[in-house]
Amino acid sequence: MESESDCPTPPLTAMEAGDPPPAATPSKRSSLSHDIQSLLHDEDITDIILIPEKHSDGKNTDTITAVPTIKAILAARSPVFRRMLFGEFRETQSNNQENVEVKLDYSGRVLQLLVEFCFTDKLDSLNEKSCGSSNTANSTATSATTTISTGLTLEEKARLLTNLSGAGHYFDITKLEEDIKHQLNEMMLAHPSLACAVLDESSKMPSGEELGLIAMERIRAQPKAALLHRNAIGGAFGSAISAAHAYSVGWGDKGGVISLNPSLLEKIIFDEQSNASELTKFLCLKQWYEGCKHEVSLEDFDLHHRKRVESDEILSSRTPLFPKKQLGVLSNTSTAQPPSPPSKSQNDQSSSCSQREQRLAIVKHLAEKLDLSLIPASDLSTIVTESKLISTHDLFQAYRLQALHAEQTKSKVFVEGAGLAEVNGTYVQRGVHEGTPMYNKEGVWRDREEVFRIFLCTYSNGNKSWCLSIVPKGKEPGKTTDIDFYECPVSYGKAGVANATYGGSTDFGLGVVPSRGWKLVNYGQAPVPKCSLIAGCLEDA
Repeated sequence: MESESDCPTPPLTAMEAGDPPPAATPSKRSSLSHDIQSLLHDEDITDIILIPEKHSDGKNTDTITAVPTIKAILAARSPVFRRMLFGEFRETQSNNQENVEVKLDYSGRVLQLLVEFCFTDKLDSLNEKSCGSSNTANSTATSATTTISTGLTLEEKARLLTNLSGAGHYFDITKLEEDIKHQLNEMMLAHPSLACAVLDESSKMPSGEELGLIAMERIRAQPKAALLHRNAIGGAFGSAISAAHAYSVGWGDKGGVISLNPSLLEKIIFDEQSNASELTKFLCLKQWYEGCKHEVSLEDFDLHHRKRVESDEILSSRTPLFPKKQLGVLSNTSTAQPPSPPSKSQNDQSSSCSQREQRLAIVKHLAEKLDLSLIPASDLSTIVTESKLISTHDLFQAYRLQALHAEQTKSKVFVEGAGLAEVNGTYVQRGVHEGTPMYNKEGVWRDREEVFRIFLCTYSNGNKSWCLSIVPKGKEPGKTTDIDFYECPVSYGKAGVANATYGGSTDFGLGVVPSRGWKLVNYGQAPVPKCSLIAGCLEDA
């Protein structure tokens, strides 16, 4: 029998020896979301193929002709896919088999992004800041999806997202819709001209109303930035540069008015909620004529406006391109009868010329509805006249109205020193309120193009004050809808220069613009402004 001393002593463990435990071998990262994402481009386990029936997004050819995926994942993310593949929408029992092909009325890019979102809850392939992962599965996914955004311009990306939003609505994937709405809103804030592309694309979709309204609000907020190329409004806010080079470069990849179809063009130009000036409206028509990206048709345009064309009382001298008012037709001056359909070869040769002629007809038709007398004479004699879009008769009438207004001397008010920098600048006398002149200045406030006004207001208690405010489009000054910055009671204001030309009182403070005595109200910021009135200036109407 062996003694205890003869028994072998078991080796000490690391813990018993007092040594630190060995470092654990790092395990592979694993989670439910990670594991599902890793299946995104694993074609070995796919059991369905989505076939796009559209082969392009805009002018960018879509090379994605098939999108293999997994039915169960689609069904888990979309109740519509669930009914389509497993429920009452299923057309045949073959949907339960592997490698089923389902044709959908979307482009390959839209379907690829739709599948990507179902697997990952994100749109990394369109995220410019996304980067490759060290994980093999993620690296493969990133490599496979980056081709979606390759070669896309900003406008094409905006249109793609708009179409994808329509797919998200159809397949009832609410989060996809909300994410796209947020992303498009951020894009339009950074590049307001993209709003035109979003509006144009959303108008083609049954579910595009909400995105269209968002785009419309962005255009209303910044009509110049959203509609016109920056070269057309260079320099100080609201000033135009020479026509010789203002239109040398289009918006290119960022939308703008040239992205709109004819019906939307008219809707934007004559939007009652827009602050766009007549010059801005004319510049929009000119740019659209020179660079519209759409194929247009007089017949399609006229069907939309037939009643108005029939009822308009337009003299033939004012409408050189529309001498005859035929039902449903905008005719050319060259012939009273519609031309015979051209042969295919003739059509190919004259397609570009024909499109330009039809755009010209549409633009001239819309330009007749502008009040040209509101365009500054310097721009009227250069940009407008040189465009040849306006008849001699209409130009004469505009100059005539401007000459009548020029007989009245204009005053200007120079505002300086205000804590709210946006109100500082030169205000030009335009219009009358309560028998006294009103002064206007274009500017931007809270990312919206606005018109700042100085006017006299009578309160319900009978007190009078000069107000420096923004008056909303279509509203009367002096209402609760005004956005007020500063005011000056007439009994405290120091007189500027009296002006009784418009019936204003020459009593102290009633018919004059106060120089000092202004105080903060509502949205104003200290310090208060100082105003200097310069009377009797000849203003370039």
